[in-house]
Amino acid sequence: MKRWSWLALGVGAYIAFTLATFPAGVALRWFAPSGVTFAGVAGTLWSGSAASCSVQGMSLDTLRWRVRPWSLFLGRVSANVEARIPGGFVSGDVTASPSSVRFTELRVATSVQALAGMLPPVLRGTRAQASVALESIVLENGWPTAISGELKLVGLETPAQIPDGRGSLVALGDYTATFVPAPQGQIAAKVVDNGGPLEVAGTMGLDTGRVYTIDALVKPRAAAPDMLVQGLKVMIDPDAEGRYHFNETGTL
Repeated sequence: MKRWSWLALGVGAYIAFTLATFPAGVALRWFAPSGVTFAGVAGTLWSGSAASCSVQGMSLDTLRWRVRPWSLFLGRVSANVEARIPGGFVSGDVTASPSSVRFTELRVATSVQALAGMLPPVLRGTRAQASVALESIVLENGWPTAISGELKLVGLETPAQIPDGRGSLVALGDYTATFVPAPQGQIAAKVVDNGGPLEVAGTMGLDTGRVYTIDALVKPRAAAPDMLVQGLKVMIDPDAEGRYHFNETGTL
């Protein structure tokens, strides 16, 4: 029995050494998911880097990872990753299996402009700094099916609803979207303002058919700019309490 224990230890050490020295470039050519490309790869499968990476049209630079060796023996890959993205950075832990990818302790800082291609039409053309703090997010077939955490927008600005010929943007303040439990495969979040010209309370939803829904009550505060108030009136009539009810549905 003692001899077999030493043999198992030796085999395990050999496998660990092989994985630790296995070239990252070869591993990524073999195992990278479809639609994910890398350039300037260096290091090993265990601890490596890539000068750039493209994931479904989004680019990452100076990507670094460190794999947790024990995860490989469980049939999945678990690693800590960090990278630069347009306007900011992303970091967190990722666990990939044949059926899904799960990020935990995910932190992202960037600008809304950098994410324009991923946003619903109603948010395109806006400007803001975005910060994401997620306890977890699960992707299946490249699409989110469960999220826990929050998204913050700071200094949100949107094109004026009444054009002034100068391409002016209207300041809307700061907002937080907190993701809440939802039926299997669906995403839901509550949205509130953090001060600014508008009182906002609403919800956002996203289903497996990539259909999004935004439903919110908006009320201008006393100090709201006249341009903003007039823009709201152009879009919809207020209720008896001076609130504007916005409801939009579309497909991403």
